[in-house]
Amino acid sequence: MSTFAYIRPQNQLYKEAKIAKVKQRALEALTNFPDVIRKDKHNMELLLMVCNIVENSITNTGKKDRMKIDKKVLVIEILNSLFGSLKPEDIDTISKNIEYLVDNNQIQKFSTWVILTSTCVSWLKRKLN
Repeated sequence: MSTFAYIRPQNQLYKEAKIAKVKQRALEALTNFPDVIRKDKHNMELLLMVCNIVENSITNTGKKDRMKIDKKVLVIEILNSLFGSLKPEDIDTISKNIEYLVDNNQIQKFSTWVILTSTCVSWLKRKLN
């Protein structure tokens, strides 16, 4: 444990640290899937999963405009990291698909209770196995 645990990043440094943390966790979750599942750049289910990960990891409510994180850009960055470099046409298609998911209320914000119970259940499964 660090002796400087009381010093926390603030402002832009906090924002960048939060983005890096969400990106790392999303890529960690996605790389556990077989290559067959994650090789298609335009898979809507994979895109929906990434959007739900980002939506449930970042809250922009009550923050100043300069501290808000653009979730759409973050999703594109995660997919760019996953697939290597994306072409501008791919980025445009992914952007339109994200807008489609948002317009049709496909991206869900899970309640705290659901997140808490699923975290506890997964922890118990790891400890018992």
